Amino acid sequence: MDIFGTYKKIQKRILLSELALLIASVFVFRGLWTLLDRIPFMHTPLALWGSFIVGVVVSVLSLRYIIRHSK
Repeated sequence: MDIFGTYKKIQKRILLSELALLIASVFVFRGLWTLLDRIPFMHTPLALWGSFIVGVVVSVLSLRYIIRHSK
């Protein structure tokens, strides 16, 4: 396979990965929001800050992967 065919294949995988991440995040967000609303502890500042930090870390790691593999 030539270099352009390999490049197109990698780009297609990255695009599909980004699309899967977007769709999956909607379901995860909705499900977690509903579940966590049922737990009284999750309405405390400690739990809210903790979930915010976890979300930021996972987002940064995902974006770093996408950026690193899209060059």
